[in-house]
Amino acid sequence: MFDIKIINGTVFDGLGGKGVRADVGISGEMITAIGDLSAAEAGTVINAEGKAVAPGFIDMHTHSDVSVIYDRKVSSKIHDGVTTEIVGNCGIGVAPVNEDKKDLLIAYLGTRLVGSIPVKLELPWNTMDEYLGHIEKNPPAANIVPLLAHGPIRINEMGFSKEHPTAEQIENMQREIAKGMEAGCVGLSSGLVYMPGEYSTAEELAELCRAVAPYRGFYVTHIRTESSGVFEAIDEAIEIASGGGVPLHVSHLKLAGVDVSGNADKLLAVVDNARAGGLDMTFDVYPYDTGCTSLGACISPWAFEGGVEKMVERLKDQKVRDRIKNDILNGIEGWQNFAHASGGWQNITIATVFKKEGEKFLGKTIEEAAAMENKDPFTFIFDFLVEQQSRVQILVKMMKEEDIEKIISHPMSMIGSDGMSLSTEGIMSSGKPHPRAFGTRARVLARYVREKKLLSVEEAVKKMTSMPASRLRLDRRGILREGYFADVVIFDPATVEDTATYQDPKQYSKGFETVIVNGKTALQNGMETGVFSGRVLRAKR
Repeated sequence: MFDIKIINGTVFDGLGGKGVRADVGISGEMITAIGDLSAAEAGTVINAEGKAVAPGFIDMHTHSDVSVIYDRKVSSKIHDGVTTEIVGNCGIGVAPVNEDKKDLLIAYLGTRLVGSIPVKLELPWNTMDEYLGHIEKNPPAANIVPLLAHGPIRINEMGFSKEHPTAEQIENMQREIAKGMEAGCVGLSSGLVYMPGEYSTAEELAELCRAVAPYRGFYVTHIRTESSGVFEAIDEAIEIASGGGVPLHVSHLKLAGVDVSGNADKLLAVVDNARAGGLDMTFDVYPYDTGCTSLGACISPWAFEGGVEKMVERLKDQKVRDRIKNDILNGIEGWQNFAHASGGWQNITIATVFKKEGEKFLGKTIEEAAAMENKDPFTFIFDFLVEQQSRVQILVKMMKEEDIEKIISHPMSMIGSDGMSLSTEGIMSSGKPHPRAFGTRARVLARYVREKKLLSVEEAVKKMTSMPASRLRLDRRGILREGYFADVVIFDPATVEDTATYQDPKQYSKGFETVIVNGKTALQNGMETGVFSGRVLRAKR
């Protein structure tokens, strides 16, 4: 007697093997049988005739740290087949934080992570253990896997100082890392294109990685630049991981901008060579030619010293504006210059804003928005950052399709959305967010499997299930196998489709029939059930 029996489907185990016709039996939270279960009874029978039955998808790269607190339904991910989200990426996280540094961290999260969520952000915790405990008391519809973010650790110890940490400060940060790893974090993330990561050296990060190594964690990084200098940035990441004695995972591997596009073979050769040399190196990718970041990321790194509020205050000074304009026009060595990488302000679109005064610019390029205000683009962005307190998210078109195809086809690539969980209505539905928050998995299956035939269904499923589960060292997840947790997705390979677009992004994917999380149905016949059976998947020590 099963609680749930899935019949007549084609089962993809997540390991890349060819799909086979089989039934799946679920008892409690576990998969207890796979095969011919026609004689067995079940409380619920799901007919998957003509459908694929696969492990629930694992979103290797998300920014749902805050959104999962304010909206436990994680709707955009559930409708896209996701049963597990990885938070704490790009060095951006919500803990650890002491009381005297909370204002600094909250301002930072406002510009980097929270975007346009129309609430007063509060952090009713100090440690990662307390943050994860908060989620456990208020479980979401999907599982959560925590990374330990470098940003809060450095802010907690040094604020937004650009100085190199002292030996004592390194030791203090290492102790915080040990606490976070003990709490169940799977690794340490950095975002070297953002403050305060931009102030950090390879030496500092290698020292911090040494505190991760005893816990069998890994180092995951948004490298220092994905544009001009990307190869040096990849070399730096390899240096950090090697020096720290930990595996390396590169976030959203890409070639961003006019200076580097067309070099995917060269970029992937760096990965292959590092692996051949003995480094355990992996990466993820999202299937879009446009990225998403904060408008503040277009501003020179030095302007952020002391924090986001200091940057906003500096922008009121014309001399500061002139200096930043010069930096954008001429570049700074080692700095990812988004305005240059995009090819111009006409390729940067305003996605979300904080104050209502800015809503008229949603979906407009910086060039268009500046024209609406009869301003030049530089004056517009400076004024807009001040008005919106730097809480503006932008979409930056900066990749070539042929590079994306080569990166996504590489055998070591995994799939991550780089988007927080959102909804089509309610608190998590404002602005015009990147469509990747809604349609990443469906886009892979529709565009790269069914249409372009770059991947087989088996390969695509593997990139979204067993490969991330292995990287994260998840216990009995990512594979459809007896004795594994019942995270399951049922979808139609012939009709699955991402409906979210840049013009109209708040649309759920089609073709996902059923999503099961820990043996409970979160999506049934394409409709949310309101069941919150997700868990925090803490690493076991």
